[in-house]
Amino acid sequence: MDPDTSPSLDHGLPDPVTYLPGTPPWVWALTVVAVLFILSIFYFLFRHFQGMQPASPTLPPKDFYAAALQSLGEIEGECETRPLAEVAAQCSLSLRTYLAGSLSEPALYETVEEFRARQGELPSEAENLLSDLNEAKYSRSKADPTRAQAFIGQSKHCLKTIHSAQNIRS
Repeated sequence: MDPDTSPSLDHGLPDPVTYLPGTPPWVWALTVVAVLFILSIFYFLFRHFQGMQPASPTLPPKDFYAAALQSLGEIEGECETRPLAEVAAQCSLSLRTYLAGSLSEPALYETVEEFRARQGELPSEAENLLSDLNEAKYSRSKADPTRAQAFIGQSKHCLKTIHSAQNIRS
């Protein structure tokens, strides 16, 4: 007896697979159609949900002009009691914030010297006003309502000039 083969008994019965009927072709066709149908459902669901990704919320454009005017209006009521340096700093911040937001100017982050060296697009009124505000910001001061009102008025006029020039360009 060969050690590599397992012992078997010859009982005279044929293999049971010979008694099973073959699979009809229509079963194979139905199986293929069902698999394709399920795959197509998954494909369309995937495409549908892929297109339904939440859209990033779009914020309305900020009105930098109105914000700057509002900021100047808030200072106007307090210029009687606030030192001139604070009023000048707030006016300068309002103007620079408007320039940075509406014109993408780096004015908010520049010194006056850097701002002056780079200028050529803004009216000379803005450059002169920012220089005057810079001098008032860094000098010793006390409350000076007359000069503070003048700074606020000049700032509003400068804002209006820049804003109207920007609207003409766009």
